[in-house]
Amino acid sequence: MRIAVGGFMHETNTFVPEPTPWAMFNQEGAWPGFTRGPEVLTKFRPFNIAVSGFMKVAEAAGHTMVPLSWSFAQPSGRVEDKVFERAAAYILADIADAAPDAVFLELHGAMTTETIEDAEGELLARVRRLVGPDVPIVASLDLHANVTQQMVDNASFMSAYRTYPHIDWRQTGERVAEWFDRVVAWGPHPARAFRQMPFLIPIASGCSMIEPMKGLYALLGTIEAETGVHLSLCPGFPSADIFDMGATVIGYGPDPDQVDAAVGRLTEAVLRAEAAFLEHLAKPQNEAIALAFTRAGPVSRPVIIADTQDNPGAGGSSITTGFLKAMIGRGARNTLMALYHEPEIALAAQSAGQGATIEVTFAAQGKGPGEEPLTTKAEVVAVSDGRFTGTGPMVGGQPINMGPSAWLRIGGIDVVVGSVRQQPHCVAVCTHLGIDITGYDVVVLKSSVHFRGDWQPYADSVVVGASPGAALDDTGVIPFQHLRPNVRRRPMSNQ
Repeated sequence: MRIAVGGFMHETNTFVPEPTPWAMFNQEGAWPGFTRGPEVLTKFRPFNIAVSGFMKVAEAAGHTMVPLSWSFAQPSGRVEDKVFERAAAYILADIADAAPDAVFLELHGAMTTETIEDAEGELLARVRRLVGPDVPIVASLDLHANVTQQMVDNASFMSAYRTYPHIDWRQTGERVAEWFDRVVAWGPHPARAFRQMPFLIPIASGCSMIEPMKGLYALLGTIEAETGVHLSLCPGFPSADIFDMGATVIGYGPDPDQVDAAVGRLTEAVLRAEAAFLEHLAKPQNEAIALAFTRAGPVSRPVIIADTQDNPGAGGSSITTGFLKAMIGRGARNTLMALYHEPEIALAAQSAGQGATIEVTFAAQGKGPGEEPLTTKAEVVAVSDGRFTGTGPMVGGQPINMGPSAWLRIGGIDVVVGSVRQQPHCVAVCTHLGIDITGYDVVVLKSSVHFRGDWQPYADSVVVGASPGAALDDTGVIPFQHLRPNVRRRPMSNQ
């Protein structure tokens, strides 16, 4: 079959006031910028993304790839309506020109625009209207998708990541391709089932390396093997104030009763695990710091603090200064902090050169929660152009661009700053500057979970800490206005 392949990905934090412009979809960072046409067939091969996995497996099965466009932006505020219309127009025009036998789209599942709550549902509905009711439309989703009925109604088949950190991003594309011929064989309208959970799951609690999600994904695989029903479990993206935000289970197969039973079995397991999701709520900033240094005393490997509420992977700015101020205030020694999105500081360090002492202001233009300016003197230990090869299971082997970057030293605290906002997905964000990450007592990372794939093997343990930021950890305090009624905002609560 001739399969049109493309993607449009954004995880929208609706509490970030600034909308997301086209320039952010055009920016190269840990993943490529906007790409359209034949380059889609070649450019993405080295990357841990779904479109590369789908193309590899589908081509091996004898299918022909027809390129559309692919775009991705770091999580941030609502996508500008004109940006959505532009990206959707590219995809629709190229599908119309190609008249393919099927369509594969790499989607996130938690995109919201200035006026459209369910942007993926809207995009899938437009594609469905264009190709008609019988053309297969298959898609990959991020684990944090806020799946909606509109998405389920308009896609023939969707499969979400099963790991957080998203180690299986490429594998999810491969999985969609592996199931593709079965989906086609099921006919134009495969059986499907969809459940929304009655409680919200905090972002860090969705990590698949810890319970209860580790066990739930294992059960998902068991049910799938026993029944032949394809399942996805999405804990949702809680920084989205929309009606359909939250955890979901979806399933596909040839038999409606069997699909419904399989989805129901996994749903019941999620409901039984509700209390366990409370065990991973972030600790207040000062408590997290005290615990980390207490643990670090008797061990030789670093203790990592996850600065989860300034996670750029959830819309954080990566400039909040809560943990940095606290570390300076306690006179912390042997401490590493990364990754701050401070282009002006990075350029100043590059200009001053290695060995110089410069005055820097973190969060100089800060406006959001936790973005309180902090002026201090820092020694420039090393600088780089921020280009290196990623390490670890999530970004290993792919080219990374942090932009001009620097390793600074403030007393006993080492700080890494870069010019392209992104998570410290891998240890190379620091090691490419010459930093030995194993030599620290405490490491503070602006991330919730993605760092674990590459950093955790070097660490004694992880403490999730909450300092003011845009990506609130405790779903019970997120000021929702549009969430559907009768959803428990914190597991086991009465809200």
